Amino acid sequence: MKGSGVLFKTQPSMMKTASLQLQKLGKLYIERTCSDFPQWGSGMGFSKYESGLSGSDERTHLSRNRFLEKLLTETEKISAQTLQGDDWIDRRCFLSLLRTELLNSRDLQRWRTNPQECCDGAVGAVFELLSRHSDNLKKARTSIEARLALIPRFLKEGASTIRMPVPLWCKLAVQSCKGASEFILTLGEKLSEISPDATRTRRLARKAADAFEDYAQAVSSKKQGGHGDFAIGRERFEYLLRERTGLDWTIPEIEAEGRRLILTLGEEMQQEAKKFGPKTAKEILDSARESWLPEAPLLELYTRSSEAWRARVVTSGLFPIPLGESLKVTPVPDFMRDHFPTAAYSSAGPFEKHQRGTFWVNDLGSSKKDPAGALREARQHFGLELTSAHEGYPGHHLQFAIQNQHPSHIRRLCSHAIFYEGWTMWCEKLAVEKGWCTGPFSRLQQLHDALWRAHRIVIDCGLHTGKLTHESAARMLVKGVGFTLARARADVNWYTSQPTVPMSYLLGRLELERVKDAMMRKEGWSLREFHDWALSHGAVPWRWILDANLHGGE
Repeated sequence: MKGSGVLFKTQPSMMKTASLQLQKLGKLYIERTCSDFPQWGSGMGFSKYESGLSGSDERTHLSRNRFLEKLLTETEKISAQTLQGDDWIDRRCFLSLLRTELLNSRDLQRWRTNPQECCDGAVGAVFELLSRHSDNLKKARTSIEARLALIPRFLKEGASTIRMPVPLWCKLAVQSCKGASEFILTLGEKLSEISPDATRTRRLARKAADAFEDYAQAVSSKKQGGHGDFAIGRERFEYLLRERTGLDWTIPEIEAEGRRLILTLGEEMQQEAKKFGPKTAKEILDSARESWLPEAPLLELYTRSSEAWRARVVTSGLFPIPLGESLKVTPVPDFMRDHFPTAAYSSAGPFEKHQRGTFWVNDLGSSKKDPAGALREARQHFGLELTSAHEGYPGHHLQFAIQNQHPSHIRRLCSHAIFYEGWTMWCEKLAVEKGWCTGPFSRLQQLHDALWRAHRIVIDCGLHTGKLTHESAARMLVKGVGFTLARARADVNWYTSQPTVPMSYLLGRLELERVKDAMMRKEGWSLREFHDWALSHGAVPWRWILDANLHGGE
């Protein structure tokens, strides 16, 4: 009927009931997941789970699948029309979380093909405690030792589930186990210095280290599957695309966009490179890196940079700063150096009271006696201004510190790369546009990194539809971005096990810019108002944020 407005208006009591039911289901998910995987629970910030490690066995996964199926059914019974704004987004995000986990876990055959998960899960459970308590290992020693004691059983149960492992994943798992074994032994020595029973501590570490070696041997002896068995196929890929990014594109549409971006960014780089003479962009950046002389120790440079970025965030007035957040710039401990990239960020758990992030700086050159070798290592940190903006302020740390204080527990669980990686790429671009990066090659570096992410879009699609092999994907990065073959192969390794995530970086930035331009034009917002609004949602696909406006959102 014309002029009748909403035909069937939901009653407030019905909306409240639906909201409470959704919150109840979210709470059930958190409680059950902490029970199934206590290492996940401690990572979320629940300290009572710090001593646990389990969930590598098949029985847990079968039981969990039944639980997830039931939870999904109950969530789907809640009509989207009975929810508004934040509640509507919560429902959509919770459906995504359940659907994507079920897609990966229903097919136990695929779960069995990836021996990396068990190995990485075991060492990650120890590293998580170490990261959180890096400045006070005495506080974490008991919990770390408890997990060390559980590692042999965890790995043995995990090894028994492996069937027809993907050759690449098997190779990576064996490499990880070697590094994990060395890491655990070194950690054991470190803990023995503060242990009341040093002999027991070393014994626990030795048994855990041996368990990694046994696990590597066990999975290596398994009959392997096909080299391209990591591909999930077009149907699953497009399903994940909808659930992880909110985009309803087909693979050919995404590939077309990726190729367009590669050409566009390549042309922009050429134009930027002309400002510095006849050399190519790669030659310019390589030369700048090789001539860079750090004016102070790396830890000091990163600390200065992080403090400067926080000051810019505050004085610019363009970003919100949540109460209680802090970022600690800290050196990677000596015994962990070989297990870290040049720099990395660890966020506080979503349910931790104090949102203190850790910005790790890995100065491999500090242990070298040869000055030339130390300088070569230090130069791997060239462009650390953009790294600081990406990892700290206004990048990952700021975004997660705000998300982790969201009143909705479901929202704190959201981990959609289309938002959080798109956000960091936007921060890099904005920093260059505002002139906050002082280096003359900052824009060229930012464009180069964007070009790298554009190639990821095409490679992501190609790997999981079987159009590209691992090697052909790596050579695309060598030819298109200028990577060494070793670096390219290492980058492609993780693409194989994280479909739709590699493409989310640049697509996420473009989604952000599209929404920003539309909302600022439509609502007359300032950039600060847009940032406030965007960050208030957590790591949620942009399409869902916009859809929420159709359901009573702000």
